[in-house]
Parts: sequence; C-alpha cells; structure tokens
Amino acid sequence: MEGKIKLAESIGNRNYLFDNIKAILIFSVVLAHYFRASTSFDMEDLEGIVYITSFSYIMQAFFFISGYFSGDPQKCRDNAFKTFLYPYLILMPIMFGIRYLVFGDAHFDLTLPTMALWYLLTLFFYRYFLIDLIKIKNILLISFFVSLTAGFIPFFDSTLALGRTLAFLPFFLMGYYCKEEWIEKIRRIPKAASMMTLAILLFFIAALTVLEAVPLEAFHMKNSYGATGLGNLEGAAIRLLLSAISLVWIIIFINLLPRRNTFLAMIGQNTMTVYILHIIIRYFVKAFGFPFDNSGVSFLLLAVLAVLSVWLFSRPLAAALYHHFMDKLYRWTVVIPRTLIRQIL
Repeated sequence: MEGKIKLAESIGNRNYLFDNIKAILIFSVVLAHYFRASTSFDMEDLEGIVYITSFSYIMQAFFFISGYFSGDPQKCRDNAFKTFLYPYLILMPIMFGIRYLVFGDAHFDLTLPTMALWYLLTLFFYRYFLIDLIKIKNILLISFFVSLTAGFIPFFDSTLALGRTLAFLPFFLMGYYCKEEWIEKIRRIPKAASMMTLAILLFFIAALTVLEAVPLEAFHMKNSYGATGLGNLEGAAIRLLLSAISLVWIIIFINLLPRRNTFLAMIGQNTMTVYILHIIIRYFVKAFGFPFDNSGVSFLLLAVLAVLSVWLFSRPLAAALYHHFMDKLYRWTVVIPRTLIRQIL
C-alpha cells in the first residue's frame, strides 16, 4: 500500500485520476436513477440503454476505488461507524419522512435500506471487516466464489443489503489488492485499443438491453437468481459475465481518464454528497412524472436535471453543510453521551 500513499502525497493528497473517474461514476448514478424514476422509462429506448450501461459499471467501479483507498485496515475499522453506519442510521428516518411528505405513504424498516442508502451499509461492512478478511488465505479468489454462489441462497436479498454486499465484494478486494504499478501498466495500454474496446462494449451492452437477454434485476445483484427469474447455473453465468464486463470498464476508465486536475475533479471529491442528496430529487421525479411523459422531452429534461444536480450537490458549500450537519449530530448523539457515561462509570 506504500505506492498508493506516495502517489497521493505527490499530487497534494488527491489522486486526480480517481477523482475524475468518480465524477463520471456519480453522474452515471444520478442520470440512471432519474431515468428509471421517469414515467416514460422504457428498457428498449435510449433511456433504458443508458440505464443498463450505467449499471454495468457504476457500483463495481465505486467499490474498486473504495477498496483501493483502504490501505490502512485498522483505520478503516475505526472510522467505519462514523463514516458509513451512522449516516445510514440518520438518513434512513430522514428519507422516510421525505417519502411520506412526497408520496403520502412510506414504509420504514432499518433492515431494508431505502433507495440508494444500501451503499452506505455495504461500505460499512467492507471497511469494518476488511482487517479480518485479509487474514484469510486466498480471500480474493474466495470472494469470487462467494459472489457467484450467494445468488443460490434466497435470504441473501435486500435485507441489510446482504445480497449486494456479497455480490460486489470481489471488486472492493480487487481495489484493495491493486498496486500502483498495475495502474501504471493499465495507463500504458494504447488509447486506441481502449477506445476500440469501449465501442465494442457499448454495442454489446446495447444489444443485451434491446434483446432483453439479461433481466434488469440481474444488473442490480440484490436478490437470488431464483427471485430474478433465473436458474442457478444461468444466474451464476450471467453474474460472471457482468463482473467481467465491469472489470473491463474499470480498466477503460483508468486508461482513458486524465491524471490532471480537471473540472471533474471537484465533483469527484464530493461524490458522497451528490449520492445522498440526489435521492431527494429522484423522489420528486418519481412522484411528479407529468413533465416527463414524453420520451424525447423526458430524456433531455432529465439529462439537464442530472447535470444540475451533480453540479449543485458537488459544490464545496453543499459538501461542507452536509458534513457539518453529520459531525454536529454525531457529537451530540454519540461523542458527548459516550463521554458522560465513561465519566459516570
């Protein structure tokens, strides 16, 4: 992990390559979520192709990057509660309240992550247990086996995000074990080869979408194969294929995106704020779909809305306000009570 630390130090504690990648990823997340919430969404339209294409790489790449920057497992464990689980516990009731106000009805269950908040829960599991996982011999190979076989078991579903946590584990671990010299080797791949691979990949995913060769739920990886309408062997084969596609995407991003500080970098530095706050906008898109009932108009309006959301929620002020809110709340609900209890005992 020393190579990662040296790289971060050499560019002012920011890895702009991965910031640029994260900016592309978060825009893809927001755009895909807005498209899916629209009343005009159709898998065979351009919106459907964009949605499926996005879900062929976004979470896998996010987990890879998170694993890559998890070089200190003990620090990961120490910070996991405050950084991921605590925000999850706070945001779940907040999002419940917003859903109730917007839709007039809502269901609350801490064990069933709402919308995109499962990501926080999964990152908590990864970061907290990383120090234990890496003690297991051949854990990376084992994680692929676990990812494929988790789909055999019905209760590995959206409850506590267990289905996704097991399905995406190999990408987090691949990021953790990835060395800086491997990144450099990927960077040296001819750009023309990456562009050609990208074109083939886009065509292949578009064909999968239009032909409906793979169920939409298979891309989400949150339920068992049976719940997705697939047999176990068929489901495992599809998950293996999608994992291979995701890995190719990660290589393409690392190869093609620049190292330098671009306009994308600031967005990439504040992706968590965008990820959390765009959920609220999606609720309104879903509830008030009347401006988006025409496919062409819908595509343009939602694309503009996605750009505006990413730009606004990635501003330093938005990020500062979010973190200030969470830090203050954490202090009053965790730090101060814990200190008082220790003094009493």
